[in-house]
Amino acid sequence: MDFLDQEIDLDSEWSNKRTAVRYLRNDIKAAVKVHSLWFPRLFPVLLRDISSRGAAIVTSHKIKKKSRVSLFLLFGDGRRFQVEAAVVHHDVGNQRYGVKFDNLNSELAEHLLHTQTDLNFS
Repeated sequence: MDFLDQEIDLDSEWSNKRTAVRYLRNDIKAAVKVHSLWFPRLFPVLLRDISSRGAAIVTSHKIKKKSRVSLFLLFGDGRRFQVEAAVVHHDVGNQRYGVKFDNLNSELAEHLLHTQTDLNFS
């Protein structure tokens, strides 16, 4: 049997469940505003990777899972984006958070694609 003729189990452990290409970018400045009635906070974060549907960020500030946040992005060409999102993942050991955007942001996706200089994908 040819390897390419084998059936693929899409629910297997090794399959990538991400539905959008994530770009590894170190040229985008990022900040997060945590929405809170009593203590709204705004602080810079390190952007690990990003797509049109979400991002992975690193910060020493504590953010609770399911928190509502705004992610502010500043590109090298001066273009700015504000994206509403929710924290859906927290890796305590690495201080890494996964945020899922409320909506697919096609304008952001286009800008990510057009400003990508290194072809590094995760």
